[in-house]
Amino acid sequence: MTTLSSSGIGSGLDVNGIVTQLMTLENQPLVLLQQKQTSYNSQISAIGQIQSVLAGFQTAAKGLTSATATPAFQTTSSDTSILSASASSFAVAGNYTIGVTQLAQSQKIVAGGVASTTAAIGTGATTTLTIDFGTISGGTYGSGTYSGASFTANAAKTPISVTIDSSNNTLAGIRDAINAENAGVIATIVNDGSGTPYRLVLTSTDSGAVNSLRIEVAGDAALQSLLAYNSAGTQNLSQLQVAQDAHFSVDGIDITKPGNTVTDVVQGVTLNLFKLNTPASIQLSVSQDKSSLTTAINALVAAYNNFNTLITAATAKKAILQGDSTTLTIQRQLRTALGDSITTTSDYKSLPSLHITLQKDGTLAVDSAKLQAVLASNYTDAVALVAAFGASLTTLSDNILATGTGQLANKTAGINAAIKDNSNQQDAFSQRLATIEATYRAQFSALDAMMIGMNQTSSFLQQQFYKTTTSSSGG
Repeated sequence: MTTLSSSGIGSGLDVNGIVTQLMTLENQPLVLLQQKQTSYNSQISAIGQIQSVLAGFQTAAKGLTSATATPAFQTTSSDTSILSASASSFAVAGNYTIGVTQLAQSQKIVAGGVASTTAAIGTGATTTLTIDFGTISGGTYGSGTYSGASFTANAAKTPISVTIDSSNNTLAGIRDAINAENAGVIATIVNDGSGTPYRLVLTSTDSGAVNSLRIEVAGDAALQSLLAYNSAGTQNLSQLQVAQDAHFSVDGIDITKPGNTVTDVVQGVTLNLFKLNTPASIQLSVSQDKSSLTTAINALVAAYNNFNTLITAATAKKAILQGDSTTLTIQRQLRTALGDSITTTSDYKSLPSLHITLQKDGTLAVDSAKLQAVLASNYTDAVALVAAFGASLTTLSDNILATGTGQLANKTAGINAAIKDNSNQQDAFSQRLATIEATYRAQFSALDAMMIGMNQTSSFLQQQFYKTTTSSSGG
């Protein structure tokens, strides 16, 4: 007997062909389910893309809030090689004339030379270096030393105490011990090329006249002769650079500061002094910085247009989300929010009042020249309006994108549920198709077998008839 997959060799019946054609018809509902599943997956992808561009819009909306949270100011210097400046939100708009007559600098002193950086200096007896900071005044100065001067300690700074003993009584060891304190003095070694070339250089890390150095040495005599320094007394080191304040003027007012970075002269403005200029000629302007607000507005316009382009294409005729109520509702919500008036203390109540308008094709456009004119004439009210829209649009996008409760989350959950149901239907239908195919094959294989039997009977009867006819003719 033939098998279930027989092609009807004995009967001429094409079992496989017949079953295949029948199963093609039976399979049509499954094909429709598979096509529907593909559509669902495409919808999930499209919703994901919309979610992504809407997140970009959300970020841009928050950017409006950030750009208006605190006042922004900018500074302009007529010569940044002499003076630069930066402004904080506490600045006040204004113009200033500034002259720099002296730059602040740190004191720098140098010890006498030694032959080696690693050879011991002195006996190794425990010795204490006490480094004070203060102001040198009076007397005369020449060839690196003071005569008749006095030293007044800076009460605001704590003296440095450095211990030198047999473990570190080399020039390199002294350098490292001072630097290890990290307390206002930097020690370095220079090579002057002489017979005793290695010299210790000490530099105050802070500039200003109040940060001159005084070094007291208690202990080893050799270390005393190398390192003791007091402008009012023994000076075994020579001064390479005097500690001095910055002297400058602002609108004719003379000012003295210990550093070249000044934060407490012009309100909310940091001044950076680089070079001298006499007479006072640097023009410094402090003004409201409108660039950050303009940048934030342009970012919102671009983000909305990205969203609008994507959602318009996704809901177009024959597109994957054609007629989808969720996406069309979201598009309508954003358009309405951008075009409506909003409650604010500002004289401006809508984005069109800032020349930010919706176009006929649904895109958002900004007339930059007219926007800048508004910002120049009434910056405060413009900021208030942008801040209000930033808060409103942020709330709207937050709600749309909310995990678990937002419109897109609900839409995605609904599609995923449909995908799961579709998969279950496909599984059940596939099992049913397997049963149907088995039934068809059994039926047509039985028919094939029956037809083979009938053919065999017919052949036998024909043979018998032939024999009978032949026998009768011969008789």
